[in-house]
Amino acid sequence: MTMALDGVEVVAGGRRILGPVSFDLEPGSLTAVVGPNGAGKSTLVRAMSGERRLTAGNVRLHGEEVGQTSPGLLAARRAVLPQATTIAFPFTVFEIVGLGLRTRPGLTAARRRAIVAEALAAVDLGDFGPRPYPQLSGGEKQRVQLARVLCQIGAPVEDGRSKLLILDEPTSSLDVRHQIDVLAIARRFADEGGTVVAVLHDLNLAAGFSDRMIVLDSGLVVADGDPAELLPSDVLPRTFGAKMAVLHPPGWRSPVVLPEILGRARVDQRPRSGSPG
Repeated sequence: MTMALDGVEVVAGGRRILGPVSFDLEPGSLTAVVGPNGAGKSTLVRAMSGERRLTAGNVRLHGEEVGQTSPGLLAARRAVLPQATTIAFPFTVFEIVGLGLRTRPGLTAARRRAIVAEALAAVDLGDFGPRPYPQLSGGEKQRVQLARVLCQIGAPVEDGRSKLLILDEPTSSLDVRHQIDVLAIARRFADEGGTVVAVLHDLNLAAGFSDRMIVLDSGLVVADGDPAELLPSDVLPRTFGAKMAVLHPPGWRSPVVLPEILGRARVDQRPRSGSPG
């Protein structure tokens, strides 16, 4: 087991915003966390990463309490991609990505350059190294931060221990192609023995890349299981408060859900302008 959450609760302003939540994360798995706005997903991410003080319960990474683990050791065992990272200083892309290597001392300058270049190539930014980070688009910045996280975490498994990637909405600013590319990177990390948990809004992408889907609502886990079983159930329409049409494309591992927009999810039968009838 890579990480275990046991009775985790977070209270803020006298209101419980998370919990109690309990679940485990296993090596080789990619877990998608989905839920409506305000469900507590980002609070869950901060609780797992050790950035949020818990009101009750505990989070353990390889059996050790996250809150009692030194920042340096945590950084070597788990990496976190936040929703957004604001950097006002004119660092280059290469410098930003290189910050991830602070957890890996002893590398030669040549090796550091090679690792950064490899990470940038992985996120399709191979020639962006000299560019000023503040001048990038939102999607480009998001991919730069993923490259930094990949440099930080290194190999998916080290000394027999699965490393943990925590991704908070890693595709929120990306076009369709790069959404797929980023989740393919996460999937490959898990397939090579790492552990991934990702907050995602696109239910179909979540189902397509994850082994497991956790549905969060009002700070509680309302469903936890195989995406192929959760998508056609009534859990998601109930949780999101939206009707959804379920499609079953031939040969696909899981079904596809589409929101029913004003009752027009399948076919708009109205005559189009200029059409007969």
